[in-house]
Amino acid sequence: MVRFRFIWMLPAALLACPALAAAAPLSVVNVGAPAINCVFNPSCTIVVTDSVGNIPLPGISGTAVLQSRTFTGATGAPAAGFTGYEYRVNLTNATGTASTPCVSALRVTFGPVSAFQYNGAGPLDQVYVVTTGGLGTVGLASADQVGDDVTFTFTRPVCAGRSPGTGDTSFFFGLASTVTPTAVTAIAFPSGGGSLSVAARAPSHGKCTTGAPFSNPTEACVADICAADSFCCTNAWDAMCVAEVRTVCDSLACSEANGSCTHSLCASGAALVNSCDLTKADCVSAICNADSFCCTSAWDSICVGEVDTVCGNNCH
Repeated sequence: MVRFRFIWMLPAALLACPALAAAAPLSVVNVGAPAINCVFNPSCTIVVTDSVGNIPLPGISGTAVLQSRTFTGATGAPAAGFTGYEYRVNLTNATGTASTPCVSALRVTFGPVSAFQYNGAGPLDQVYVVTTGGLGTVGLASADQVGDDVTFTFTRPVCAGRSPGTGDTSFFFGLASTVTPTAVTAIAFPSGGGSLSVAARAPSHGKCTTGAPFSNPTEACVADICAADSFCCTNAWDAMCVAEVRTVCDSLACSEANGSCTHSLCASGAALVNSCDLTKADCVSAICNADSFCCTSAWDSICVGEVDTVCGNNCH
């Protein structure tokens, strides 16, 4: 296969960001409060449950936190029966001790995202940012999904202040799910590189993890699996249901499809060992036979695209 790759040095700020290869961009719209509440309650008021997780950001005194907020759609509202999730990265009370530590992105294992008309115009929306009528000054540049993971990248880093009470906080940003919340571990990405674990709340599971049955599937893959294997929607979403993401939906988005590969075929990274997924989709050997670069140099965005063009699988 004839191909061209251009290699250049990226600025350190870009290298610090999480890789989003093969990510599906989610639609993001700006909204105001309390109008956004009307999507979840006809009275335009909601009763929320809040929790806070500490972000162990190096180089600060004070606290850096992730606020998770959940609420249930009331009868008569567009999102009746759905669960709303909102997040806010808050460094208001964090002070840099030697530099100005910042958080540039947040990753949450969320699963299928339900779409609603959040801003009152155009197509249905997947993510909203409460830019008026609420707290915060930093919005979202993008929200991208790979498998069950959604990565939220801020318009600018959320940074600690020079004195207590002067740090940044993001706006609340939200999305909805058919699945009720549970405690999860989210990942915060400091601007200087690396990643930090932080307690959060998110839907109890997506198609790539075991858990309760999907009684009302809205994602096409989940619906296809439940049509082929009703157990997954009546009893439990077990390991066999997760495997059917690959065998029924032809999706390699779940880690189950990796076999002994060191990372997902759906994400850029180090070169993969030929046939490392032999017992699963057996896609790596086909790609590397067609494009040896993927097994000798790096598994880049072209290799990710060949999951579809060479193997006939997908990363959704």
